[in-house]
Amino acid sequence: MGYSREVYDQAKFLLDSYRRQAVNENDERRKAFFAANPEYEELEREIAQTSIKLTRVMLSGQKDITDTVAEIRDNNLAMQRRQLDILRENGCPDDYLVPKYHCKKCGDTGFIDGRTCSCFKEILRKMAYDELNRSTPLELCSFQSFSLDFYPEKAANSNLSPRRMMEQVKRHCWDYANTFSLQSPNQLFQGGVGLGKTHLSLAIAGRVISKGYGVIYGSAQNFFNTIESEHFGRGEDKQYTLNLLKSCDLLILDDIGTEFVTQFTTAVLYDIINTRLLSRRPTIISTNLNIDGLKSKYDDRITSRISGNYTRLQFVGSDIRIEVKKKIVKS
Repeated sequence: MGYSREVYDQAKFLLDSYRRQAVNENDERRKAFFAANPEYEELEREIAQTSIKLTRVMLSGQKDITDTVAEIRDNNLAMQRRQLDILRENGCPDDYLVPKYHCKKCGDTGFIDGRTCSCFKEILRKMAYDELNRSTPLELCSFQSFSLDFYPEKAANSNLSPRRMMEQVKRHCWDYANTFSLQSPNQLFQGGVGLGKTHLSLAIAGRVISKGYGVIYGSAQNFFNTIESEHFGRGEDKQYTLNLLKSCDLLILDDIGTEFVTQFTTAVLYDIINTRLLSRRPTIISTNLNIDGLKSKYDDRITSRISGNYTRLQFVGSDIRIEVKKKIVKS
């Protein structure tokens, strides 16, 4: 996954601050401990001289240095054991004077043998998602705040009322969010304006994020505008947003079909959908269009992949926003 220089620098700064804090705190512990236990500090100096002593023996020209080396080694081990005894006598754990890094694997450097540590990857990913999701009102759209009261109780031309049907839709979304994994199926939310597609999409996003997955949510038009600006702009990473959309754990594309369709946006949408299908990464698409409407907007490559690889969920009822206004007026 590619990251902008700003995100990379912020993540590296955070890791460096973790490391500085761990080292500074450890320096303070060592100073206080040495002041109370001067024997420990003296042993530390003696142990540090071990490598110098060994080097002198190796360069001394003596024919048999086995016994001398063994004596130096045994003395070194004895001093280390005495240090442990001093720590325990003071009620301290054996690693008391070792820096307490956030990541024990890389010591908060972000790298292990020249390869990026998983902790650095996680920080980069979280910062990238936060950057894209900054304006998303996740906290306002939860399953608890999704009310079925605004959906009609009476059935029209079906056996189930809109309220009963939307109760099933809500339960499906709840189950999807709570059992989410990278093997979860793709979802297609279809229905008119104001029927709760965005609300339940955000409710899923919030729950999946709380499980530790990386989620990107946004309207198709906004994403396409950003991707187009990056593609034709002068920035360093011309595929920054596109790469994030293709590689995040869960992508939620809202309002597909409302954007201004061009050859460029069609190519981008196909690239996103096809890449995520091939890499088996779940995607949720919401749209006001039915399948015929999608076919009139996009070519067969896109619509065939959506209709053949997405679980369709139909949203029904009346525009909730209008119903809310009616209720306010009545009250």
